[in-house]
Amino acid sequence: MHVLKTAAGLVAIVLLAGCTHSIQLNPNIGPSANIARPVDLRVGVYIPPDVSQFVIDDRSDLDKYIFEIGASLESVITKSANRVFSRVTILDAQPTGEMIEESALDLVMIPRVTAAMVTLNKEEGPFQDDARGNTAITVELMFYDAEMIQYASVMASGIGIASERIGFFSRGQREYAASVESAIANLSNDMVRQMHGNYDIRKKGEEQE
Repeated sequence: MHVLKTAAGLVAIVLLAGCTHSIQLNPNIGPSANIARPVDLRVGVYIPPDVSQFVIDDRSDLDKYIFEIGASLESVITKSANRVFSRVTILDAQPTGEMIEESALDLVMIPRVTAAMVTLNKEEGPFQDDARGNTAITVELMFYDAEMIQYASVMASGIGIASERIGFFSRGQREYAASVESAIANLSNDMVRQMHGNYDIRKKGEEQE
């Protein structure tokens, strides 16, 4: 009897603690924003591990949802850069002045996440529940010249709001991910607009012509 009570107690604790869900997002998100003409610059892009491995999380009811957004961020950063600049080189290591010179790059871009938040909640319905999410992400894109002196800084943000009906056999992983993927897609479009519209970047591109 004591063993049964202990087992029941452990089950109750697990139920109260809830579950943790790790969710990998679409790794191929890219911008839909168009620009008239790419900026004529050769740009190296280095994505540090703290960006490529970035996660955000929140709880809904007793469950915790961890969104692994690093691969998606890496996708939108590289694809946005390829849309804005005439030539883009992906760098595998922290750039140095020597590396920039050897690769004949005009600028090097290094991103960092300055703010990221996701808020989840579940709205109960008569037959099915709705998974509601609100996500906001801000990324700073820092540009350096051949001497690794900061040349320009661009801030881009994306907000995503979504409400998805939770399937009968789902814990809401994909439904809650909708707002996060929407925020990343909007972030990508803002990156294109902010980089292409930056005065210093456009001026340097004109100097290369």
